Amino acid sequence: MDNMKIWTGWADISATGEGRTICSMIAMAQDEAGFRARVREALGAYVEKGFDVSQGVVRNGVTEALWAPAALEHIEANQSTGNISAHARLHFNFS
Repeated sequence: MDNMKIWTGWADISATGEGRTICSMIAMAQDEAGFRARVREALGAYVEKGFDVSQGVVRNGVTEALWAPAALEHIEANQSTGNISAHARLHFNFS
């Protein structure tokens, strides 16, 4: 568990212009490949292909739309105490 790191992934996907999906995952993994495997398992391969990934807890337009500030702070404060895995998805269809 010592070599595990926290990773954040996020995507803002719209295929036809009529729908939009924003999603994020924050989880522990040894490396980006391990994190992406967790994303595929939780959210699917299609979503994982569109994910931007960075080590650490990332705050940006997608993550801040999906996660309360207190949730991001709690994850960041406790990242060395155990295994963390959280994901969120929000889909809009405007058709």
